[in-house]
Amino acid sequence: MSPQQGIVKGDALQKISSAGFIIGAILFGIGGLLMPYAAKPTNNVQEMLKPLGEHEFRTYVSSLIVTIGFLAAMIGTAGLYRSIIAAGAAWARLGFYFTLVGTALWTVSLSLDIATASSVANWLAAPAGSKEAAYTVVAAVNAVGRGVIPITWIVYWVAYAFLGIAMIHSLIYPRWLGWIGLILATIVVTVGITQTFNARSTTLTLVFAVLMLLTALWDLVAGIWVARRAW
Repeated sequence: MSPQQGIVKGDALQKISSAGFIIGAILFGIGGLLMPYAAKPTNNVQEMLKPLGEHEFRTYVSSLIVTIGFLAAMIGTAGLYRSIIAAGAAWARLGFYFTLVGTALWTVSLSLDIATASSVANWLAAPAGSKEAAYTVVAAVNAVGRGVIPITWIVYWVAYAFLGIAMIHSLIYPRWLGWIGLILATIVVTVGITQTFNARSTTLTLVFAVLMLLTALWDLVAGIWVARRAW
């Protein structure tokens, strides 16, 4: 085996890694479909948040499923990182470390979605005299999320950019897969930076949802590619 050949038939880590990518991709799809969104394009924060409280249980389930999906995808990147042992190894290491931080940020961000859904549900159910006070809780939780979400996008997809570069430089993975990961990551990071300096909107949320779907497809393809060589 050459020093570049990091995927061996029967390698337990690579088998687990491939399953992580595939399971993560599936969970991203299911969680994304379950997450309630505003029916009409709007920049009004209240209108955007109402569906979370109106479908509180769905928000909880979606957030939990997506969180598990990110943990599964993190396992996938662990195998990718360990398989690149020569050219591209430094980039793979950086990518995996950023994935750890990005996954932690996603856990916080999705926890805030759960807290937001709960506070919105309480606000919607509050009597007229208490609605203003109930909404202050919604506003406070949303303000925290407003700061965490774009940073999460930036950090997590910087990880994919590094992993994409690692795959391009390695002799293990298809270069086209690395390039797709790098290009996709660059777009998401750009969207994250844009979100940092602009108010939340359903349009930007929709753009991110599409990019998240493309990321899930990338994970799925990577998982299948590794599985065909490890199992």
